[in-house]
Amino acid sequence: MNVFALLLGSRIPPRYPSVWGLFFVLLAAVACSPKDERPGLWLQGDEITTTVRDWRFTDEIEEIAIETRAWYLLAHSTTIWCVQHEGNLYVGSYGTEKKFWEKNIARDPRAKIRIEDKIYSAVITLVEDSVLSQQLDSAYNQKYDMEEVFGAELIPPWWFYRIEQQL
Repeated sequence: MNVFALLLGSRIPPRYPSVWGLFFVLLAAVACSPKDERPGLWLQGDEITTTVRDWRFTDEIEEIAIETRAWYLLAHSTTIWCVQHEGNLYVGSYGTEKKFWEKNIARDPRAKIRIEDKIYSAVITLVEDSVLSQQLDSAYNQKYDMEEVFGAELIPPWWFYRIEQQL
């Protein structure tokens, strides 16, 4: 009797173990860290336990990864652009619908971020100050050349979130 039969309480026809094997291979592939537009689950890297007082080192970093918790308690991670402003770290989002990670943050603001194989625990909050949002929009446009990415007339409105490290 195989493991699947023990779990299900009966003998499984030979074709089902290969389906289960495929399922576990796909699950393992999804559990990997995010890459480009492909999401992932848990982020891996060295946990940083010292305080970061200035995030300017991210100026040269194109993408970071963010890990949030879904309502069903599994980790959800994705890559995202970031910008620092006056030493603080921010991420942005655009579009008419909230992204999955944003919905998770609205429910539970605790997250992890990965920057070059280093993991930082954080709390992520929506920026509601319109002046700061305009400054962050300018910083994003400067760092990522939004005209080239979206086209001059098609740059969508953005909103921003502050990342505050939690130790």
